[in-house]
Formats: sequence, structure tokens, C-alpha cells
Amino acid sequence: MRVITISGNVGKDPEVRSTQNGLMVANFSVAVRQNRQGDDGRYGTDWFRCTVWGNRAKVIQQYFQKGSHVVVSGDLEVSEYNGQTQLGVNVSDFDLPDRNGATAPDNASAPSVNNNDSVTINDDDLPF
Repeated sequence: MRVITISGNVGKDPEVRSTQNGLMVANFSVAVRQNRQGDDGRYGTDWFRCTVWGNRAKVIQQYFQKGSHVVVSGDLEVSEYNGQTQLGVNVSDFDLPDRNGATAPDNASAPSVNNNDSVTINDDDLPF
């Protein structure tokens, strides 16, 4: 398994659906700025397709939106399509963004969500 952690901005509002078996799945993209400038002086962007399964998909739908700053970790999936490399992350862990689109600071009480499909979030745990 190749585990990756990325920090970037959600490209568009997550799409959430249910499988035929009733399992929820959320799909969204994250744009990550490259560290080096190109010949034109601009920074490039890498796009990652992210997938979240189970009850955590509800959390993604509720708290992630276009432009939100997020940090996600998971299994890196690299594929080729029409001659282009596509990067995907099967998300196993993520941090919730605050109202301003930034992830909660390390000392905040916002929960980090891991491999457990059940998520309990109390209003007192949220950073906003």
C-alpha cells in the first residue's frame, strides 16, 4: 500500500451517492499546488480524485465544499487514461475544515476521522 497525505483545496462540491447495497460513497477532487515554479514563473497544480466510503461520506457532504482547505490521507492510486496520469486517493483519514476553509489547528477539538465507518460528532467538538 502507498499511503499519501495531501493538503489542498476542494475543487468542487463533493458528489455523494449510495451503491445498490446502500453503502454511501463521496467523490471529490483536491487541488495541490506544486512546490516549484515552471519556466513561466507560475506554480503548477496536481489534482487528486478522492473517494470516501461509508458513514464518513455523510461528514464529507456536510462539511466539505468547493474551496475548502482540507488535509486527507489514504491509499495512493495511480492510473493512466487517454495517455494522461491520474492520481487518486482512497481516503482513510481527513481533517474537517473550519468556516473559513482552513483545517482546524492541531490544538483544536475537531475530530479526525479514520478507518471507522461510524462517526460521532458533537457540536462541542467542532471548531466553529
